[in-house]
Amino acid sequence: MAILQRLVGAVVLSLVPVFPVAAETLISDSGMTEIYDYQYTHFPGDILSYTTEVNGRVYDGAITVRAVGNGWIRGWFTDRDRAGNFGCSGDVTIQWVRGNRYISVWRIGGTYTPRLRCPQAGTTARLNMRLYP
Repeated sequence: MAILQRLVGAVVLSLVPVFPVAAETLISDSGMTEIYDYQYTHFPGDILSYTTEVNGRVYDGAITVRAVGNGWIRGWFTDRDRAGNFGCSGDVTIQWVRGNRYISVWRIGGTYTPRLRCPQAGTTARLNMRLYP
């Protein structure tokens, strides 16, 4: 029994460095998108903030986590550019790949209010991302 306990303890301890426990920042390889407060254990209803730059405009946004799986989260995002004229919304999935590598897929549905424009409506963006300690 003691051998089994040591074996299980060794397996658990070997996985600790793989998954972030504290909140981290995910950064796209281009450096133009940052997702803040990411951690491996999210729950539906959690809110993550992010910034992204598209076509020279900087957008600030929020992701509301709707579903959580083994190494992935799915949520609804909304954002608005800093000038207040553009804003988009849609679905986002963040998937752990290996080590400190992630993939985020953004399905941009349109705008969430008629006062804003969303030039990227109807498109999908796939971003390779990494954890930034």
